[in-house]
Amino acid sequence: MHQSRVATRYATALFNEAKQTGALETIISDARGLRSMLKESHDFALFVASPVIKTAHKGAALKAIAEKADLSSMTKNFLALLVEKSRVNELADIIDSFEALYNKENSILPVEITSAIELDAAQKDNLVKKIAVQTGKKPQPTYSVNPLLIGGFTVKVGDSMMDGSIKQQLVLLKKRLLEGTMN
Repeated sequence: MHQSRVATRYATALFNEAKQTGALETIISDARGLRSMLKESHDFALFVASPVIKTAHKGAALKAIAEKADLSSMTKNFLALLVEKSRVNELADIIDSFEALYNKENSILPVEITSAIELDAAQKDNLVKKIAVQTGKKPQPTYSVNPLLIGGFTVKVGDSMMDGSIKQQLVLLKKRLLEGTMN
């Protein structure tokens, strides 16, 4: 995932301030809440990204939203700064950059696990433990189900993917059969 330099700079500044003041957990919670709002409300996402809405209107609306969402004063001030500097359209990327910094600081590894069927708690726990042992980090898994995998699962960590699905095994078997190398 690639964020702009602007997003990285703002996220780094917020991260450093939050870390210095001991507000890191509060700010990551606020950031995740804002991300949820951006994902769940198409209107909010359009509002944030719109270059047409006047700064004063955007600032007032974001202030009201921040109050209603009970965001910390640091987050409210940061949103006001983004509005003032006409950078609020970078909010999603800033949140992504901030979370990447937070994850690095806390040795958290976001992992996407997709399986052909719903995994039970023991399977999830076993898989997370294996990933933790292999990476030396704390996996933060998100789970999804894709019946097209036929069986097995895929694990995506950053840009890397381990594909242990039956579908992938069948693709590889077909390729080997076509090449005539069944050794």
